[in-house]
This record gives sequence, C-alpha cells and structure tokens, in this order.
Amino acid sequence: MIKVFLFAGTTEGRRLAKRLGAADIPVAVSVATEYGALVLEEAGLGDSVTVLRGRMTEEEMEAKLRETNPLIVVDATHPYALAASENIRNAAGKAGIPYLRLKRKTKDAPSRKVFMFTNPDTLVAALKKTTGNILLTTGINMLKEFADEELKKRLFVRVLPGEESLKVCEENGIRGRQIIAMQGPFSQEMNRATIHSYDIRHLVTKQSGRSGGFEEKIFAAQETETAVYILGAPEEEGISYGEVLDRLGELLSVDLRDTVTITFSLVGIGPGDREFLTEEGRRVIEEADVLFGAERMVEPYKNTKQVFPYYQGEEILPRLEQLLREARQKDPHVRAAVLLSGDSGFYSGSAGLIFYLSNWRRRMLLSDEGRFSMQIRTIPGISSVQMLAARLQERWDTAYIDSLHGEGDEAFNRVLRELPRRKRVFLLTSGSGDVKRLLAWVRQQGGHRPRYSLYAGYRLTYSDEVIYGEEGDRPGLGIEDAKITPFPDIIPDGLYVVMIRNSEPEEEDTEENVQHTLGISNDAFLQKQGIPITKEEIRTIAISKLRIHEPAVIYDIGSGTGSFAVELGRVLRDSRIFAIEKEPERAELIRKNVKHLNAASVAVVEGEAPDILDILTPPTHAVIGGSDGKLLSILQSLFRISPECRVVVTATTLETKAEIASLLSGQLPVEYELADPEYVEINLSRSRKLGKYRSLKAENPVAILAFRFSRKPGA
Repeated sequence: MIKVFLFAGTTEGRRLAKRLGAADIPVAVSVATEYGALVLEEAGLGDSVTVLRGRMTEEEMEAKLRETNPLIVVDATHPYALAASENIRNAAGKAGIPYLRLKRKTKDAPSRKVFMFTNPDTLVAALKKTTGNILLTTGINMLKEFADEELKKRLFVRVLPGEESLKVCEENGIRGRQIIAMQGPFSQEMNRATIHSYDIRHLVTKQSGRSGGFEEKIFAAQETETAVYILGAPEEEGISYGEVLDRLGELLSVDLRDTVTITFSLVGIGPGDREFLTEEGRRVIEEADVLFGAERMVEPYKNTKQVFPYYQGEEILPRLEQLLREARQKDPHVRAAVLLSGDSGFYSGSAGLIFYLSNWRRRMLLSDEGRFSMQIRTIPGISSVQMLAARLQERWDTAYIDSLHGEGDEAFNRVLRELPRRKRVFLLTSGSGDVKRLLAWVRQQGGHRPRYSLYAGYRLTYSDEVIYGEEGDRPGLGIEDAKITPFPDIIPDGLYVVMIRNSEPEEEDTEENVQHTLGISNDAFLQKQGIPITKEEIRTIAISKLRIHEPAVIYDIGSGTGSFAVELGRVLRDSRIFAIEKEPERAELIRKNVKHLNAASVAVVEGEAPDILDILTPPTHAVIGGSDGKLLSILQSLFRISPECRVVVTATTLETKAEIASLLSGQLPVEYELADPEYVEINLSRSRKLGKYRSLKAENPVAILAFRFSRKPGA
C-alpha cells in the first residue's frame, strides 16, 4: 500500500523521497521528465520507493490517486510551477486525500547591480536595452519568452542534460555553444568559471531557494561585477521541509527528522591581503553559509554572506544554536567558518574555540535535540612571521618566537631576557607602542659594534607595506635584497610583526633547547606565596604511574601552580591537558606558567570539580592533587563519564590518605572497584647548605595511588 504520494521537481523533493525511502515507507514519486526520474534513481531511494515518469493532467492525477489511495499527498514541485501545483491540489481534493505543499524558502539578494522583476515580459524588455552576453538559468519552461530575435544571438542557456531540454533549445533556435547542459545546483566557483568562460555580462535567474543554488549565482555575479536579473518567486502557501517531515512523522508514527550536520571550519586567512589566502581557505569561505570573525576580517564578505563580528567561543555558540534550530526546518547541513588572522594554529584563538566547540558538540549529542553531528576542521594559513621571514630571506624554524599582543610588561620583560641568548627573535606585537619600546631597547645596547638589528613589518602584503629597519654591524645575508626603510621619528599606528637579529648570541637556537623528558626544575615555575606546587621528584613518579599512551586527554584536578599540567604539556605533543582549578588567583598563575614554559597543549579550566567535569571532553587519564574534601565525589564523576580512565591521586593530608585506605579496602559504598591498584608513599629529603656543610631537610611525605576503575559485580 502506498502511504505517501510525492510530486517531486525540486532538490527538496528528492531529499524527501530519499528520507522516506530510508525509513522504508512505501512512496510513489511522480516526476515530469525522464531525466528527473534518472536523477531520482541514481540517488538510491530504496525498494519502498516507486518512481512514476511523465506529465499528468489534473484528471490523470486524480485517477492515479484513487488507484494508489495514499494516506497523504505532498506537493514538492517548483515554486514557479503554479499550474502543476493547482492541478495537484484540485486532484487531491477530489480524491479526498489530505494535501501538503512543501514551500521552498526563497532568498533575498544583495542590492548592488541586482534588478527584481515580477514577470518575464518586463525582464525581457530590460535586457533588450543592454549589450553583452546573457546567461539564462531559469530552465526550459521560460525559454520561449527569452529566445526573442533581439536577444537570441547573445543568449547562453544552462539547462538539464536531458533529451527534452535539448529539444526545447532546438525548437527555439538555441544551438551548439549556446547550450550549457549540466546538472545543478552549482557552486559559486562553477558559476564564476561559467561567467568568465562565456564572457557573461547579465545573469538571469529565478528567486529560488538556497537548495536551488540561488546564493551561489548571486555571489559569483557580485565577484565578477555581473548584473543580475531576478524573476521574483510567486507568493504561495505552504510549510517548510522540516515541518513536512514533522507532519509525516506524526501521521506515520515514525521519527523522520533529518540528521543536522554542522561543518565548522577555523580558517587562517593569512597576513592581510586576500591574495595570500590559500586556495583551500578560499573554497571553504565560498562554501560557508555564515562567517564569524573580527569585524575587519568579515567586512569584505558582508554583501555576499551572513556574517557575525564575533570570534570568542561564548559569543559564537548562541549563534550556532540559532542556526541549528533553523536548520531543523530548512537545510540540514550548516556550513560555518570563523576567520582567524595569519595561521589558525599560530598564536590564534583556535585552541580556545576548539575547546568550546568540542564541549558544545558533546552537550548537543547528549541532549534531547534530535539527530545531530558536527565536524570541526582547521584550515592553516600563512602567518605574518612567515611573511616577514620571507621578505628578509631569514630562517624562522630555529628562531625564538613570541607574542607581545595584549600581554603587557611581563611578556615584554620575558622577551628582553631572551634577546641576548638568541640569534633570531620574531615577535607579534600589539602595535606601534611595542615597536617603539623595542627600538629604544636596541638603541640603548649601542656600543661601537652594535650586535642587534631590528626590522618591523608594517601592513605586510598590502599595497602600503613597509619594512622599517635599524641595522647593527652584521644585518644578515638576505637583507640586502629587501627594501628597508629607516624608522621615522613618528612610527605609524597599526599592527606590526618584528624580527630582531643578534650577531653575537650567547646561546644558539637549536632543537636541544626543547624539552623531551620529564623533570622541570621547581625554580623554573612562577610561584606565589600560599599556592602549592608539587615537587619535581613527586611529579615525575606520579606521571610515570599514569602510563600515558598518546593521544590522550588528561585532567589535572586541583592544579594549584599548574606543575603537573605544564610538565605534561611540555613533553606530550599529541594530547590535550586540562588544568582544572576553582580559585581564580591560582588559575591565573597556571595561565602564566603555561605561557612562561610554552606548554601549548594545556587548557586552563576555571571551575570546581566534580561539577565542571561534565562539560569537558572525557579523559583517558586524570591526576588529582587538590580535592578539597571531595575526592570520592570526583572519582564517582570520573567513573561515570569515563569508566576506562586511569587515575593517579596524590595526598599529603591524613584525611585524604584515610580516604585512600578506605578505597583500597573496598568497603566504601561506590559502584566501582580499583583494578590493579598501586600505592606508594614517598619520604623525600632535599639537601641545603648549612655553613660549610650540607644538611638534609625533609619534605612532607606524599602518598601516591594509581589505578583503573572496574565496575563492582552486580553494580
């Protein structure tokens, strides 16, 4: 028995047929042409879908509906097929079968060089007043109106590659190269290529929906300065694709909601000028439905895209949730991108964004929001450091690289400590103020053989690019080919990237300076009175008990100074480490140590365990230092979200050691047991100078418990 009789003719109609077929619902799908039937069959509709070919009169429709006796009729024909819709509606009414009209949502177009018309006659009249080639994308049903003797010679027609389309073109005198027989919808890139290939000056289109490729035509025309003539969609009653799925689901007692897919791309757009955007980045931006980014970055796209001047996770997520709600009623695939300056993985906000997006994805998957999937992609770009290095013909792979952007005096002083040791230093800056301070410092070093050369790249890649320079005694071999301008008395405002070359470095920049083993000295950490730090030897033993295999997700709970997280972040290259700390003062100190010791894979999470754990990516490993009396509830939360997690607990207080003893005894009312537990207690003494002798001073004894969870029998 046929349950749904579907009159298709649009992309939405094909999607609906495929969705019903996937649910194994008996459907009859009627299409007007052989080519339409071929497209449907190639889509793989399933055995429950029957495709009917050929145009039908109202009487034939009524007879077919009486014969098949479906529960409901869905009209998904083109919004311009007014006569067909009227016939379907009348036939369904006479046969006594409920009728639904699937209304395609049309899009408004940007106003620049775009002209709207309500009927073909006035549009044709407007075209007659122009010169240059015309691309007609309205299909064969309107070809006769446009194949006027005055227009015919400059008309290029894009039609479906079917026999009927070619026949209509022939009948109207459109032949050979004038026929572009292709199956759409088409990408912006394909539309742009067609416009260039056929030297198109005027593009004619219907005001169809997004699934019909309307936006891609408009954006390509905007890029190529092509005039657009739009035949407005007739006003009609109907409901959206998502609402049709909901109605059919209620009628058939089945969940037909589509899986909504969000593709979110983090795109490095390069140092500035759009010519330095990679081809992959350009393609992703073209395909995106919505763009996020700083206002100056999204400004060039505001006439062709939906743009939001946001780049922080907390600002982006509410917009994504709105897009998700809209997608459930429209197109189930949302393509979003955030534009990041330079390279997306080089001093950008990508790490924080991935953290926000990953946790949001996890919450959405767990919530009752229906089917949902999300892919997060990172598209690299060219950094301003790479660009300045290329301009100066200098290496940057062995250089010391840092950022002063928004970092203040602490970062500036850190860089000053590095400059005497390094041969090359590249710096991202907050603007001309940083450049002035660096220039003043270089000049103070002076001497009869100044060892420092300073170069500042201003607005690199733009037409007004300048490289300012003040050179020491040995500026470098490649500098002579670069165009260097002496620093002016007043340095212009703007963003700069800086290179400082030291002709007599105290320590060569080599890979040997990178840490590969455990054991950061306690003195290497920034410390604060009253904030605890786990000592180097305890850290090393505790980390060895974690038995880490990369890639891993590691929690450092009660992070304090951040010594565990930073130690791991310096050694592990392919893992993610979360330093979890509830006290704001301590969290700020951890952030400083992450930057100070270059532990880029560490994310600082300000919040209290176990409450904060639910929003994070589930861990493979966890180390618990400070538990504030909540050890058992933290362990219960870890077991719930990641029952395969390996845990290490360190304890110095008698209370925590007592909890550990209770855990080891297996007498506590919890759902888990400790699998293969290891317990050690370490008494550490450290030497100190006492006059001309050295004595030992005992540190607090530390207990270390390591284990995996195992569910209790019957729990």
